[in-house]
Amino acid sequence: MSTLPQRNTGVFITLGLAVVGAVVAAFLLFSSGKATDVDLTTARLVPADASLYFALNTDLSSDQWVATFKLIERLGQENPQQELEDGADELGVDWEKNIVPFLGGDAAVFLRSARVDFTDIDGGLVIKCNDPEAALDVIRDQSGFDIDEDEYEGHTYYFTDAGFYAVVIDDHLAITSNEDILFDIIDTADGRLENLTSVQDFKTLRDELSKNFLAFYYLDTGDLMADFLEADGGIMQSALEEAGIADIALKPSAFAIGAKKNSFETQSASLGEPGAIGPATTPAESKFAKLVPGESAIFFSTHGLAQMYEQMREDAGDEIDDAIAENTEYRDLDDALRSAGQEAGLESLDEIIVQLTGESAFAAWFPDDTTDDAEGVFLADVEDEGETRDIINRIIAEGAKGTPAKSTVHGVEVTTAIGDDGAPLAFAMKDGYVVIGTPDGVAAVLQPNGPRLAEMKNYKETVEAMPTKLGTYGYFDLSLLMRLPEAGIVPDLDEVERALQGVIINYVNERDVVRTSAVITIAE
Repeated sequence: MSTLPQRNTGVFITLGLAVVGAVVAAFLLFSSGKATDVDLTTARLVPADASLYFALNTDLSSDQWVATFKLIERLGQENPQQELEDGADELGVDWEKNIVPFLGGDAAVFLRSARVDFTDIDGGLVIKCNDPEAALDVIRDQSGFDIDEDEYEGHTYYFTDAGFYAVVIDDHLAITSNEDILFDIIDTADGRLENLTSVQDFKTLRDELSKNFLAFYYLDTGDLMADFLEADGGIMQSALEEAGIADIALKPSAFAIGAKKNSFETQSASLGEPGAIGPATTPAESKFAKLVPGESAIFFSTHGLAQMYEQMREDAGDEIDDAIAENTEYRDLDDALRSAGQEAGLESLDEIIVQLTGESAFAAWFPDDTTDDAEGVFLADVEDEGETRDIINRIIAEGAKGTPAKSTVHGVEVTTAIGDDGAPLAFAMKDGYVVIGTPDGVAAVLQPNGPRLAEMKNYKETVEAMPTKLGTYGYFDLSLLMRLPEAGIVPDLDEVERALQGVIINYVNERDVVRTSAVITIAE
């Protein structure tokens, strides 16, 4: 295994820029015609022991790119084909001659291992090409090197004294800086070595995310960074284990970005265990999205806070106590919670936490299209209504000014108190949940005079675009938020402002795969 030579680095950079530039430039194109799917064919030429695999979709006729082109048009891109041609001319790039031969499928970089200083890299580049022979000619012309050829197992391969090796296998072009790695690719393609698609972790993550993609990566951090993790007596490995994140951090993971008819989406997934936050990652439909006003521009939902708290104490209670004792004035977590609770009129903050056994949510909206008069509420399912009411009343008695006012909204008693800052805060109990917030915000939840968030077009379409079920998630209505003066939208972005709908960022555990997903919807 040899160090990547200086001149060879330039060849790889030139080729990499050509491929990546083609994909980036494609964002400016408008495409029509029949869309096709793209499979990760390059993975079949990558040895099974690859620890990092990163692929780009280079088929501009695929459904992913067709959807991408149309979404970008909705965002106001004018005459994109002309802009692409002008951009290519400015860069001195002949699109048809120097770029098109590399397109037509997927282009992938893979690594099998890496030294701590990254001076010794074991990996290569595999590209499914429209015309692999023409692509090789582009490299020959652009590099200026004299390229020799030889044979291995019936395949003609090409090389230079600078440490550049390439082979055409059917419609794929493989490039490495090392002859042994190139031979491994050939052996993998011919079936003498196992390929990456034979690895169960890779197959699971690939299939769980999506086979259709704009970009996809697979990473086995534990294998790729083994040299780094074992350095200095394994100090980094020990640190991750002590922090309780070694499992989630070092297990295989994957990421994909893609496009649909009305949205862009990203997904990341890991085969590690979620640990103490597991309860919050359980798929669940939000009850509170059906209760907060439809004009809510921000909505956050999670669940199982009490269960997470108990799990955290069970899994890492001693470590947490030690950290608190070493870095604060408190003896342990219980001491810290007691101190904070007593300031609020409670024996301990533990009293509040153990009540939050179901969904907890926050919503905010801006009736006057300004943050000055924002309304907001916190809602939470509670274990015991009576106990929760008593807890809140004790907090009010400790910190409120004057006597709290009582009123009735839609048959529900509402208590309003004035805080130290002079701002009113209201709360009410109903059907096993508590709602706390601005007085008008609490009233808007209890008095359903208009549509609820779950009924709104932007919210519904964004939820429907989400590639996974919802777990712990945040929703942002961009069509509302971007109207705020604080958003600073300039006139040139008016068309973008009108097109953007909603964003959801979601964290969920589905079928034993921990996922973080995000979607952004774009209106027609």
